[in-house]
Amino acid sequence: MAAITLEDVKVVRGSALVLDIDHLEIGDGELLVVLGPSGAGKSMLLRSIAGLEEVSAGRIRFDGVDMAKVDTAERGVAMVF
Repeated sequence: MAAITLEDVKVVRGSALVLDIDHLEIGDGELLVVLGPSGAGKSMLLRSIAGLEEVSAGRIRFDGVDMAKVDTAERGVAMVF
């Protein structure tokens, strides 16, 4: 596993800001549970980390390496809903 850090991550679709994360750290081996109402950005957060959604701004780091522009297949990430 790897430590994941999100810094100033924003996802904009059209004129709507759909995800805005100032700072989030998930330590190596930690479990993160994301809860919230429909439309809160839970899936967008996971899809952005996995590389299925392109971020408009900010950095997503795996063990300190910026992954924001790394191809989805090369990230080695899976998600479960």
